[in-house]
Parts: sequence; structure tokens; C-alpha cells
Amino acid sequence: MRRSRAQRAALISAGLSLILTVAACSDPTQSDDTGNTSDEGTDGAAAEDTALNAYLYQAPNSNWSPMAPAHGPDQVVMNLIYDSLLGVNPDYQLYPRLATGLPEISEDGLTVTYTLQEGLTWSDGEPFTAEDVVFTYNMVANPATGSPSAGKFADVQGAAEVAAGTAETVSGFSAPDDQTFQITLTKPNIGIVGLTGNIFIIPQHALADVPVDEMDTTDFFTKSPTVGLGPYVFQEYKTDQYVHLVKNPNFREGEVDIDEIYLRPVTSDVATAQLGTGEMDLAQISPADLATVEDLDGIEVASGPGAGFIRTSVNQQKPYLSDVRLRQAMLYAVDRQQLIDEALGGKAQPVNASFMTDALPDDLETYDYDPDKARELLAEMNWDTNQVIQLTWVPGQRDRDTAATVLEAQLGEVGIKLELNQVQPGELTDMMNAQSYDMTLYGGGNYATEPFAVYPINSCSTWYPTGANLSFWCNEEFDRIMLEANATVDEAARYDLFQQAARIENAEVPMIYLYNPDTIWAHSDRIQGFEPMGDQTNPFWNVQEWSLDG
Repeated sequence: MRRSRAQRAALISAGLSLILTVAACSDPTQSDDTGNTSDEGTDGAAAEDTALNAYLYQAPNSNWSPMAPAHGPDQVVMNLIYDSLLGVNPDYQLYPRLATGLPEISEDGLTVTYTLQEGLTWSDGEPFTAEDVVFTYNMVANPATGSPSAGKFADVQGAAEVAAGTAETVSGFSAPDDQTFQITLTKPNIGIVGLTGNIFIIPQHALADVPVDEMDTTDFFTKSPTVGLGPYVFQEYKTDQYVHLVKNPNFREGEVDIDEIYLRPVTSDVATAQLGTGEMDLAQISPADLATVEDLDGIEVASGPGAGFIRTSVNQQKPYLSDVRLRQAMLYAVDRQQLIDEALGGKAQPVNASFMTDALPDDLETYDYDPDKARELLAEMNWDTNQVIQLTWVPGQRDRDTAATVLEAQLGEVGIKLELNQVQPGELTDMMNAQSYDMTLYGGGNYATEPFAVYPINSCSTWYPTGANLSFWCNEEFDRIMLEANATVDEAARYDLFQQAARIENAEVPMIYLYNPDTIWAHSDRIQGFEPMGDQTNPFWNVQEWSLDG
């Protein structure tokens, strides 16, 4: 999604840099299918006309906490039961939710001030105030809670002391009054609005007595997150069958029209079939199913441009994967355009760097399909053709499963032996924690809103598990340029720096870039008001505007 320089200039002049939390969609333990083929389509009285049945692309991890490692299905639930100061619309721009508007930035760039809506209450009737925001941000910024997002607050006053264990709260988070939340920085950080604006706010009155080091395992988050500010209230999770939500009578925009939602983890094939039978009202579909779904009576199809991309991380902690020529050879060896045409019906674009929009310079290497070039690079580095590389992923999404088999075949043609390894999410998480995998296939993220959003997946300081850099790539010059760009207010200078960083990344190929897919939704025509979102974790971004006919 490209934006004009004038649009971006308006945001920069307001002191805003719109960065999204990339981990939300970038978790490689996610598949778009759970493998659960339960036919309990009407379980839980969800056949009522006032209830909506929606496809959940994988079973939840049952940890509905903003401090938990990002897991897409849990994010879908949290987007419905919690709320945030700012949201993200289908154009990948920030807009106010709990806040009255975008925050004010002081002239020196050291103070960010949010004004909150007045008169809001939690779903249990308790008043919502800025103290809840201070509490939330203190929890998310504290590594002791298990939060992988703690590092994003490095430039906030007092965050270093909390990280070191010499302070219990971040002094740079404050509430001058009930409707004002303020962030004080140690140095200008153009990206701080995006880094903090879309964090899910949690209730201080329900969690204040929970020890910090037990916050990530408390029953509130793992069993019954029943107090929130979102349009819906958590009712029940019936393992591997559905998450049941009911409308929040205290929602900030008034009660929503749809009484209840059932989020059902089933395979994409089951979801597609249930769209036809009327058991499913909303599902993300594969481009491979598009023609079939378009022929279904009473079903409408809408799509949103993707803001992330599908890629294969290459674990450069492994000596046999550390040579850049190997990774370059892999890109030359794979016919990505053919993969896009055959597996996605052309509804995707090849990717050659993490950056999007005008942060991409025109002179990047495009790594067009060239198996002879791949062989030359492998010969130059004396590649051992007997070396086996294992590609691990969570199966279930058709295009990614196809991508894995294409990688195996085409890399094999140039002398790279790939062994395919399908695992369940928990197994992959264990491998990630142990750094034992060779390569892992996954995708997601949002890099269209703000170029600095690529920093957590590429930086020397954000290696997993403290960040989202799953390739363990490190280039200090890349980091230096990115940090300079994040502190630069002048738009032209800022984008010039991002383009410099993009060239470094493109040349060193920290990961095997595949494609940026469109996100396609199919929904019953009884849903009115649906507006497609490219982020698969947030199809309900405007659910307060929906209604059900019939």
C-alpha cells in the first residue's frame, strides 16, 4: 500500500511515525489451519440469527495477554475483547480508539501526550482511567512479565532501570490526570507513537495484586479474560471447538448489533465447505479456493492488500548457513513468480527486502530466477552438495505448503538438499527457543505503515527470543542507519536513510524472501458493514459497524 509523500509529510509534521507491532502477525508457529476437522458447526447454539460464526485459522494458545509472545489466533480474540489507544485501518494508518485523537508531540520530541475519551467504563462497570494505561505499559515494558515487547521501550525514561531490576515501574509513564497519559523519552524517537499506540489495555483493578513475575501465567489471561474494553466480552473457550464472545454492554461506542461471536478453529477446507452450507459466516480463504467460493450463493468476497510477506528464515548460527552466497543462491534458484502464478493465482508480489512503500529504492537486486547463477555462487563457495538443510514449518495453508515443496524441488536442482519437516506450533516454538532449526517458513507482519517496523526482524539487538530476528543476522551498519532514521524528523532525509538500509539488507539476504500475498475474505451476505483488512489477525477492526440481516 503506497501513500503519497504529502500524506506522510502530514504525519511526520505532527511528530508521528506509524510503526506496528510486527510480532502479532509474524509468528512462524502460526498456520492458517489447525487441522481440526470437527463437524460441530452448530455447537454452542451458534446457529442463532443473532450470532456470527467466524473461521479461526488455528486453535488458540489460550494466553490472551499483551505480554505473551504474539500468536495470531489469540490476537484475533484480543482484538475483540480489548481495546487500544490507537488502531490501524485498512490503509495501514493509525486512527484514535480510546484516545480522542492522535497524540501531541513536544517540540523537542521528548514528550508524547495522549488525551483519553471521558466516561468510559470496563465491561464490569469499573471506570477506565489513565492509570489503567500506565499500569498496562509498565507491565508490557517489564521483562519480568515475560513480555517480548519490553525492548521497544528502551528510549523511555526509566525503562533501563526496570530492565536492570533496579526499579519496579517506568518513571517515563505518567498520568497527570484521569484523561491524560504521558510518555517521557530520554532522546527523540520518531517511532514511539506506532510502537506504543496499539498495545491492548488491561484492567488495573483486576490485576494489580498479581505479582509481576506471575503475570504471564495468571488465570485471568490463560482462562478467563472477562474484563475488557473491546466490543465483546470473553465467555468461554471450548478447547479446539470454539471461542465464544458476547457483546459488551459498556463498549465505548455503545452496544454492537451482533449479539455474540463464535470463533471456530477448523481447516480451510472445512471453512470453505461451511461457507456453502451456511454454518460459517466469515473466513479467510486461499486464492486456490477463490473460484469455488465466488460461485457459492449468498457469499461475497473481498480482499485487502497485504502488509507483510512470506519468507524463510535462515539460521545463521549454523556455520553451513552463514555464507551470504548460499542465501543469494537460494533466491536465484527459486522461480518465485511461477510460485505466485500457480499457487496464488497471481494474487501476490515478489519481495526482495523487508521494506515496503517508498523506503524501497529502485536499484535493488531483484533475484530473478537464474539457476545457473545459483550454481555459480555455490561453486564459488565450494558448497557441500551432501549437506542436508531442514526446512521446518507448521502445515495447513495451501500456498505455504506448496512453497515448501517448490523450494525442495528447485533448490535440489542446483545442488542444495532440502529436507521438509512439518511440525505442530508447540514443537516449532521449542525449536526456536533452542535455536535448533535450519530454516523455518512463515509469514505476516505489517511493514507498509512505517519502514522502521522492519527493525525488530533484522536488528542485531532483536535476536529471538528478545525480538523477532529469527535468522540471527547482524549488520551493525544496518542497525546504525535504522536508528538514525528513527531519530530523523525530516521526511526526505529519513527515507533516504531507509533506502540505504534496504540496500544493505537486499545484498546480504538475511532471509529467503518469497512473496507479499493479498488477504482474501469470504463472508455471508447477511453480514452488513464488513470492510476487508489485509491483516489476518484483525478482520473485526470495525465490527461495531456490522449488522446481520436475516
